Amino acid sequence: MAMQPTKKKRVASLPQDIIELVLVRLPVSNLLRCRVVCKQWDGIIRDPQFTMAHLRHAQPRPLLFFQRGETYGKSFPSEAVLFDEAWLPSTRGVPVIEPDDFMCASCNGLVCLYSDKSTIKIANLATGESMHLAKPVKYKHSMDDHSSFYSFGFSPATNEYKVLHFLPGEERHHVGGSFSVIQVYTLGDEKWRDVRTEQALSLFCVKQTGVVNADGAMYWLTKDEESSWRRAVVSFDLRDERQKLIRLPEVIFADPAFGNPLYRITEIDSKVSVAAVQARRDSGLAGRLHVWTLDNKVKQSWILKHSIELSALYILRPHFIYGDKIAMHSGNDGIYCHELTSQKFTIDVTKLAKLLDFSPRWIGHMQSYMYVKSLVRLDAYKKAGIVCTPRRKEGWRLKKWEAWEHERSEVEELWRAGHGIQQRMHELARMMGVAISLNLPAPPDQDSPLRRLNWVEQRRVANMLKSHLEGLDAPWAVIAQAADAACGEKKKMTLAADHAKQRKGEESEAGPSRPKRKRKPSSRFDSSTWTT
Repeated sequence: MAMQPTKKKRVASLPQDIIELVLVRLPVSNLLRCRVVCKQWDGIIRDPQFTMAHLRHAQPRPLLFFQRGETYGKSFPSEAVLFDEAWLPSTRGVPVIEPDDFMCASCNGLVCLYSDKSTIKIANLATGESMHLAKPVKYKHSMDDHSSFYSFGFSPATNEYKVLHFLPGEERHHVGGSFSVIQVYTLGDEKWRDVRTEQALSLFCVKQTGVVNADGAMYWLTKDEESSWRRAVVSFDLRDERQKLIRLPEVIFADPAFGNPLYRITEIDSKVSVAAVQARRDSGLAGRLHVWTLDNKVKQSWILKHSIELSALYILRPHFIYGDKIAMHSGNDGIYCHELTSQKFTIDVTKLAKLLDFSPRWIGHMQSYMYVKSLVRLDAYKKAGIVCTPRRKEGWRLKKWEAWEHERSEVEELWRAGHGIQQRMHELARMMGVAISLNLPAPPDQDSPLRRLNWVEQRRVANMLKSHLEGLDAPWAVIAQAADAACGEKKKMTLAADHAKQRKGEESEAGPSRPKRKRKPSSRFDSSTWTT
C-alpha cells in the first residue's frame, strides 16, 4: 500500500496572551502601525490595561525643553529635544509644541504646556494627540499668571490625571510670595476645584525648584526655618488631595570651603529626592552634590543616595538622574552625561559623553524632564465642558514663526540640492573613469511638512553643508581636468575625421586612384596584433 502523506497541524492564530506579550515590548511607533494589521491587534493596543502594561516596560529618557527666547539678536521658538534608548537626540521638531509654549510637567508620556492663551494644553508627544483646557477663571486673561504655577501628575490608586494650579495670594507682588489655595482639575471633569492648604506655602520655592510627581503624589519645597536646610517637603496626595509636611534629614552645611547650598527636588527610581548643591568659595568651577531619597514616607526617613564631587559642571533642573546616568551642562554650550559608578565618586571629565551642543540657546531657558513614549489616549477626556479650542493663533507664531519655518525648510532644500549635485558629480566622474570621494549623506524622507528639522539638527546640517562645500574644490578640479582632456581627445578625433573626409573628396574629383601596395607590417609590432 502506498504511504499516505501526513498532514501538518497549523495554528490558526496565536493565543491573545502571547500576542500581548510580543506587542507590549514594541516601541510606540511600531505599535501605531500594528493597529492597522487587524481588528484584534487594534483592540489590544487600544486597551487601557495594555497601555499601562506598556508603560511599565518603557525606560525613561531625558526630554530637554528650550523655551522661546532671544540670543545674540536672534529669536528662537519653544522646542523639545527627545533622546532615544541609545541616548541619541531627536532630529525632528515636535508638531504639538507651538513656538509660544512653556512646559510645566511630563507624566506617562503626556506633557502639560502653558502659553499666554486662555488655555493650557495636554499633549501626547508620541501620538500627536492634544487637547486644550480652559484656565481657572481668575487667571484666564491675567498677566500675573506663570507657567511655574502649574503642574501635572497621575494617581495610580484612582487611575486619574490631575492638573494643579498654585493660586498666588494677594501679596504676590512682593518678593517671594505665598499661596494658600491649590486649584485642581481632574481630566474629564467639568470644572476646577479649590483645595485650601493648612498653612501659607512659599510660592518662591515652587517657582525656583519646581514640582515632581512620584508614587501617586505631588512634591515641592517650602520654607521651614526650624530645619538646617531651611526647607521642608510638601506632599500632596492625588488620591485624597490632602497635603502633608515632610521634614528633611538633619544635615550640617557648615564646611567653610563651600558656600550655602542650592536645593533641587527631583524624582529618582519613582521616589522623591532632594539634592543640595554646594560650590567652592575659592572657585565656582568645582563643587559637591548630595542627593537624599525619601525611603519611608510614614516614618519620614531619608537615605543618602549619592555623594558626587563635581568639576566645572552643573546639574540639569529639575531632573538630572536617569537610571544609571547623571546629566549635566557646562554652562556655555554643552550637555553631557556620566555613568553613576557608585554611591560616592568624583566626576571624571575624561569619561564624559557629550549629548548635544545647545548654543546659541541660553541654558536659563532650558528645563529637563523624564519622558517615556506612551499610548495614553486623550479622546476619553475630550467631552468635558472645560475642553475647548483656542480662538486664534497668537503672538510669536504670527510674527516670527513663518520666517523661522522658511529658514528651516531652506536648509533642508539646500541639503537635498547638495546631495543631488554630489550624485551627478559621481555619475560624471564614473563616465570619464575618474575616482572621486564625496560623502554627503542622503537627507531623510520628507514624511510631512510639519516634521521639520529641530534647531539642533538644523545647526548640525548647516555646518555639515558648509564643510562639504569647502571640500568640493579638489573633486571638481579633478573632474574639470578630466573633462578638458576628454574634450581635447574629442576635438582631435573630429579634426581627423574632417581631414579624412576632405582627402576622400579630393580623390573622388581626381578620378580613381591606383590600388595601394600592401605594406609589410613593421618589425616593431608582432604580426599577431594585426587584423585582416
